Amino acid sequence: MEVSNLDARSVLQFAGANNIMAQTAQYTVLELSGVQNGGQVAAALNNLGDVVGRAANSGRAETRASVWNHDVLQPKLLTGFSADDYSSARGINDTQEVVGASNTDTSVMPFIWTASGGMKQVPILAGDNAGQAFSINKYGHVAGYSSGPRGARAFLWTRGVGVRDLGVLPGGTYSRARGLNDGSDVVGTSGSPAGHRAVLWTKAGAVRDLGTLPGDTSSEAIAISNTGVVVGYSTGPQGTHAFRWTNTTGMQDLGVLPGSSSSRALGVNDVGTIIGFCSGSSGERAFKWTQDAGMKDLNDLVSTTLGLQLLEAYAINNNGQILVMGMDPQHSNMSVEVGQNEHSPCSATPQAAFLLTRIATN
Repeated sequence: MEVSNLDARSVLQFAGANNIMAQTAQYTVLELSGVQNGGQVAAALNNLGDVVGRAANSGRAETRASVWNHDVLQPKLLTGFSADDYSSARGINDTQEVVGASNTDTSVMPFIWTASGGMKQVPILAGDNAGQAFSINKYGHVAGYSSGPRGARAFLWTRGVGVRDLGVLPGGTYSRARGLNDGSDVVGTSGSPAGHRAVLWTKAGAVRDLGTLPGDTSSEAIAISNTGVVVGYSTGPQGTHAFRWTNTTGMQDLGVLPGSSSSRALGVNDVGTIIGFCSGSSGERAFKWTQDAGMKDLNDLVSTTLGLQLLEAYAINNNGQILVMGMDPQHSNMSVEVGQNEHSPCSATPQAAFLLTRIATN
């Protein structure tokens, strides 16, 4: 079904549940947040299609971690450590365990949430006083970073062992973990004498410098697949480019979309499909990259009759569903959370979350 006018789009938004906005040659597009729940920022999804993120409530000046269950895809707000304060969800596994960070009375602390147990604090490293959790794997292992007087340190927490300092590169003073796979390999960044570096912490405990693209001075790893593919971005005098790293090929430049000057990879699935966004003088555009086809603009894979602008792809699951933040110009009164993530510059552009699902082909 094609939707080409505001009234029809509004009906689909308010109806909620599994109403799909439009079907295109490659994807169906479902809007997760709109006028009635503006300020939603989606961050991650699992293989079931459950989505987590945060919701800004302008009426009460609070931001709460949120979960969209795949059965209804309506946001459920989670109660944080301080009920009327900040919380944000950053990761979810297939058993619907959620991780993120929430304010306490004195700081921001990492959490793990379950439907049966609610929100509980993830332990941080000894001597620290704050932290963030970013990823959780199928075993409930959690990766993030802990911070205090000595700076930030990447950690891995497991229920059986507790919290473990993942360490830093030789000569470095800080590290932050971002991505985690089911083999408990962790990726993120570490300081080093050469600068900010993408790193891989193996299950065995080693820390590996993944380097940079040729001529660059810094890099950051964001996600890792169960097959060991690492993605992120590398930065230097010529700008920032998305990369793909494997143990066999090393770091590869994924390039940019035509008309763009920079790119960042933010997610990868076990098939090897990579997502992220490009930016340039004309703005941001979400991309999908595959080994066979290279980098493609996600805007070219959805119906133009929708009038959407897909700006940043945040996550992709093993079923090929893609979580995207974008702009819906037809909803000019949509509320907005300014500067919604650490990757993009602050903007007053109204944004919404969309879930793209591949159409089965015979």
